[in-house]
Amino acid sequence: MSQLHCDITTYAWLDNDSVGFPSGHLQSLKLFKESVVQPSLRALDAEITKFQGSDEPLADFFADEYAELFQTTIEGYVIAVQSMWERGLRAMLIRRDKKLTKFPQPQTLERATWGGRASSLQDHFLRLMGVPLHAFDSYSDLDLLQNLGNAIRHGDGAAARKVHELCPNLWFNWLAPGTEIMAGPFHFVTSQDGPKNPPFASITLPERVLEQMIQSVMWFWEDIECMRCNSFKRKSRSVVTKISAWQAGRAHRSCSRVWHPVDGAFPRGAA
Repeated sequence: MSQLHCDITTYAWLDNDSVGFPSGHLQSLKLFKESVVQPSLRALDAEITKFQGSDEPLADFFADEYAELFQTTIEGYVIAVQSMWERGLRAMLIRRDKKLTKFPQPQTLERATWGGRASSLQDHFLRLMGVPLHAFDSYSDLDLLQNLGNAIRHGDGAAARKVHELCPNLWFNWLAPGTEIMAGPFHFVTSQDGPKNPPFASITLPERVLEQMIQSVMWFWEDIECMRCNSFKRKSRSVVTKISAWQAGRAHRSCSRVWHPVDGAFPRGAA
């Protein structure tokens, strides 16, 4: 099968039981979003609004402190979502490896890295699942999520540079070396000797980035779940309906996104 032309809606796993139950990941993410992420961010947002509209002494200070906490909380939730997805992915691959290979090597899958030069998670996914990861609608977001999670954990480095490559507009107040600025009659050019990448600490992560990452991971598990159901030799009416709805729904995913990389720190439609 060509990796460039892979239709996941027609692919079937003969041993679909080894895929596990992807719907469990969907439910966990939904619960995490509705019961943890949204209530806590709304509570922090309420505190920021309260202090921004207050005449009390130190109100501005507390507003800034809560705004910083809001950003840190989003970063923490991004790490949580990335960890939830990667653990689920590795567990599925290890389960498939034990089912399909005569001499399974779970340690190899445990050590495999995202986008590694050899034996990457993408390579193992293709080997064990039969389809390339980039055939999934959410692959570009999952790639960003992996690098974003690593950059939040470790700061400046390869992952941070990759995030900047993928989403330079998340650094709205940074200018690349040699950038020309016109301000009325004035003309400025930033130094050519400046760093090629901004410090990761100056990134701005709007809530919609987190929301989109959660949605994209949910789309991935929805795809895996429906591919599993599509692999059944005998399908009940409810399963057929579920698969049809999935196939139709995928066409509208791009329209239902809440954030695009080009939006950067200020998503379209944001207040």
